[in-house]
Amino acid sequence: MSLPTEVVVVRTRARPMSPEERRSAILDAAIPLLRENGREVSTKQLAEAAGVAEGTLFRAFGDKEAIIAAAVERYFDPEPLRNALRAVDPAEPTVDKIRQVLELLGVRFAGVIGFMSALRHQVEPPPRRERPESDWLDILASTFRRDELGIPVETLGFYLRLLAFGAAMPPITSAHAFTLDELLELVTRGVLPPAASDSESGKD
Repeated sequence: MSLPTEVVVVRTRARPMSPEERRSAILDAAIPLLRENGREVSTKQLAEAAGVAEGTLFRAFGDKEAIIAAAVERYFDPEPLRNALRAVDPAEPTVDKIRQVLELLGVRFAGVIGFMSALRHQVEPPPRRERPESDWLDILASTFRRDELGIPVETLGFYLRLLAFGAAMPPITSAHAFTLDELLELVTRGVLPPAASDSESGKD
């Protein structure tokens, strides 16, 4: 008859967070609350969402305004968008790629506009980073071949950004909220019927 084997459970303490990791975790919890409640959110709510005491919150940032400023800087960081654009597969069909880029830009603008509206536009956007604004256009240049577009890829980027920004603005979309399919149709096919487009393009 075999004897039962004793199981010994060894509990290990989680590695304590560094100050930067703690600040990052607090911001991860703070951003959704700020989008939902704006400036009315309390430090108690922020602390509870982050799973820390209010004292830890103040030691990490100083005060609520510092948390808001850091959250704005985090939210305006362009690198997540750039990484998402880099993930678009250059081998996919052209229209599918345009759709993905347009959707990514739309989500970006809608998020930023909604976030700043919740804060009543009382926070200055962070200064531009050292990396040039054209970085995202360089990413598009590696996503689209020159022979698959009728316009320079930089122009396509500006078209898509213009449409995505306009479609994310509540005053512009109050009468008609544009769908992604509508915007894609406008970019890829325009507003004229095919016969009319061919006729117009043949004019001197």
